[in-house]
Amino acid sequence: MNPRRSALGIPSRGRRRAARAPRAGIASALVVAIGVVAIGLAGCAPGPAPKPTPTPLFTSEADAFKAAEQVYRDYIESVNAHETDPASDPQRYLAGGALEEDISSVRDQELSGKKIVGATEVALYRSESYDSASTTVKSFVCLDVSSSRILDANGNDITPQDRPPVVAVAVSMTLVSAAFKIVGMSASNEPCS
Repeated sequence: MNPRRSALGIPSRGRRRAARAPRAGIASALVVAIGVVAIGLAGCAPGPAPKPTPTPLFTSEADAFKAAEQVYRDYIESVNAHETDPASDPQRYLAGGALEEDISSVRDQELSGKKIVGATEVALYRSESYDSASTTVKSFVCLDVSSSRILDANGNDITPQDRPPVVAVAVSMTLVSAAFKIVGMSASNEPCS
């Protein structure tokens, strides 16, 4: 018997492999056992994680209206504060078309040297509709602009004489990252009375 062959489990050349059958049986049993364990473990593996049911941000239309109104009032407060505190950023309340329009308006004012001074106040805020599918609120706002003036580059008051003291505005807001953002503002023909 060759000691290397027996140490490595290699059968001697001249002998028949009488011991091979039991090894084959052990190997087969191991394969079957590993297969059974693998199947058993596969049954214990977690399935795909369940998809969470989205929780509505607002429990009622009234809650959505209240949140939208607060955003608009905060926006006007920020616009008023920006005159004396340049760190105040009214644009953080805007998105989409409203943001683009504000950026353009600010650029035009800087180029022309015009500026608006004085405060604008929300005289009336009325929520008109809420679409929960698109998370959009449409509102009607009356702004008291009687305390604000438009000044040219030389500081001259160029406020139109026929500008009404209260202006009507149609406002549209939508949820962006779980907070309402103003996405549209336009003049409204509805009276502020």
